[in-house]
Amino acid sequence: MKILKGYTKNLHHPEAFIVERYIAEEAIEFCSEYIEKAKPVGLLESRHDERVGGKGSRGLHVITPSVEDLQQAHLYVLNNSNEVLPYILHHEGLVKESNPKMSKNRVLKEHNKTFLDWFKDTIFGDDNTSETLGKLANGPKRNVITLQGYDINKYSFYTKAQDEKSTMQNSGVTLRAESQHFASVHDDNPREASIPYFGFIKEIWELNYVKFIFCVFKCKWVDSNTNVRTDDVGFTLVDLMKLAC
Repeated sequence: MKILKGYTKNLHHPEAFIVERYIAEEAIEFCSEYIEKAKPVGLLESRHDERVGGKGSRGLHVITPSVEDLQQAHLYVLNNSNEVLPYILHHEGLVKESNPKMSKNRVLKEHNKTFLDWFKDTIFGDDNTSETLGKLANGPKRNVITLQGYDINKYSFYTKAQDEKSTMQNSGVTLRAESQHFASVHDDNPREASIPYFGFIKEIWELNYVKFIFCVFKCKWVDSNTNVRTDDVGFTLVDLMKLAC
């Protein structure tokens, strides 16, 4: 009753105002629900709306990369897996404990160098680990599917080579990385910094772990210190012709 009484704006005709405002609210609610589900007329629909899960779109080839490149891609996958994170921290601690005089920079390098073999031996020596950890420890298949285009999260990504055949640019990428930065190889006090990186996609790989597949982008990055600047109106300008790596 409180709501209905609030609809009354003229005490001489209360019932009429209640009915009028009630009908108006019902009509607005109906129209809102209808418009939300309706498709726009005369407007182009995005062809990426259904492309969320991740799927190669063009240029499929199978390659056998070098062991070093495959291990680097595999290490990247492990470093970005929440289930592997406790093992990463534990192994870093073991490396530091075994080499108490080693700088943090060298500890990190030794960790990256030895983690894959240690992780595999640790997982296979424990019967209680999950199937996911077992597949990750075993590593990806030797043969890798490469692609020139990949659709994921409603976006299309192309390699630089594919971009050169197209009028649209889809190979440019940027990310903000949280990482430790060392002043030198002897630096034992790294700084935690958040740094933006700009570059383009050189290759797209699908790493097959039998039960699941990870897509990774091999990128070329611009030197952010010298080839990235902000103009007078706030736009970020990136010189993609001058690469850092």
